[in-house]
Amino acid sequence: MDYASAISKVIPGTFAPDMGTTSKVDETPNVSAIPGGPAATGSSDGASFKDTLSKMISDVNDKLNTSDAASRDLATGKTNDLQGVVSKVEEANLAANYLLSVRSKLITAYNTISQMQV
Repeated sequence: MDYASAISKVIPGTFAPDMGTTSKVDETPNVSAIPGGPAATGSSDGASFKDTLSKMISDVNDKLNTSDAASRDLATGKTNDLQGVVSKVEEANLAANYLLSVRSKLITAYNTISQMQV
């Protein structure tokens, strides 16, 4: 039997999925604390959105500065660790791209909210 013929035989309003058992199943979701969130840091009030963004921006800035210093050290001959430099540069690149993605989402959210009619 194909799907089209099986679906055509269903009477609207009578379809109920077969759950397999009649016993009650516990559907409580398994929830854990967000890593680095208020529960992990011991803070009961949590960090504000502004503080979170400020920390993210400063972390990305630190990664960019570290990769820049590592690149300069490689160029001047202070280090020969090419793999470490490439790793730091790529980590900074990924962090910057992520930050730009968050920025784009924030701008989209702001534009959506500003166009809402009250």
